[in-house]
Amino acid sequence: MKNMDIRPGDKVRFLNDVGGGEVTRIEGKIIYVEDEIGFEIPMPSSEVLVVERKENVTGKSSPQTIKEIQHEDDYDREMFDPEEDEPPLIEDSHDDTNPRVYLAFLDGGKPRGDQRVDLHIVNDSNYYCLYLILDIGEDGLARHLFNGRLQPNTKEFLDGFSAAKLDTGWHVQILLYRKDKPFSLVEPVNELIKIRANKFFRENAFKSNDFFYDNAVLIPIIKTELERQVENLTKKETREVLKEKGELAGKKPAPEKQKRPDIIEVDLHIHELLDDTRGLSNADMLKIQMDKFHEVMEENLKNKGQKIVFIHGIGNGTLKHEVRRQLNLRYKNHSFQDASFREYGYGATLVII
Repeated sequence: MKNMDIRPGDKVRFLNDVGGGEVTRIEGKIIYVEDEIGFEIPMPSSEVLVVERKENVTGKSSPQTIKEIQHEDDYDREMFDPEEDEPPLIEDSHDDTNPRVYLAFLDGGKPRGDQRVDLHIVNDSNYYCLYLILDIGEDGLARHLFNGRLQPNTKEFLDGFSAAKLDTGWHVQILLYRKDKPFSLVEPVNELIKIRANKFFRENAFKSNDFFYDNAVLIPIIKTELERQVENLTKKETREVLKEKGELAGKKPAPEKQKRPDIIEVDLHIHELLDDTRGLSNADMLKIQMDKFHEVMEENLKNKGQKIVFIHGIGNGTLKHEVRRQLNLRYKNHSFQDASFREYGYGATLVII
């Protein structure tokens, strides 16, 4: 029997404790039960079970038996968890073969001139979503950031950040399942989500979307095959693929960003240099990153006036410190400074040969 049907005068027993009694009053989700010696005990409605219905106005008792009540209660528990106040929202229009889950960044304003973003996770599917978000340190060990469970077609606020600190990569693990009916098994998701700080400082970075009244930057966690292909393409190749798929039909091509042949960009993030870092220590990864740095510097030592931007991110500052230490020791004839904050946030160094 559903707890919302409980009325004063009903006889109840406690589900997770010994005892029971008669319901004297109900205040919201709290049921007050008077036991056999006259004490009034407050209990959450989800932790009591009606065993005898109060007589109705005709003086006849409800014909439901304890067994029937228990069966109905088991059904309710099977359909919905005790902590859920409402049944899950199921959208018939959703394609269950293509569930969508996103990280969403909303514009958090600029208190004291510092761009802030508010992070949400969005479950745009008919599945329950168990999620775990991890940060992998330079020592190769995972550090917990967020975890939880989302009901179908819901979203949840996680935290607010300074946008300048989001030059990072998070590992996001997702497990999807349904409770209302049998479903085709969805393979667990384990994705590296790359987040670039400079993305949040671009003009019109935050765009209108289907999930929030405010503009947002949406990053898919569950990626389609097209999205995976686009990740590995150049900007020109990306436009060609989107044209073929009809994504750019009827749209006027945006003017291409003016090329800067005088600037070389080198991304030193380890996941840009290697496809797989398993088995590598922090020292191993730093050596690979610095080898790349030295390789680019040596190639351009004779190119006077050449500008090189080394993108090292923020992290704990180890890579940035080592890059600048080498510039002071080995390449002291060349000047360097922070790269454009608007384009790279705080995570890059500009070297002028």
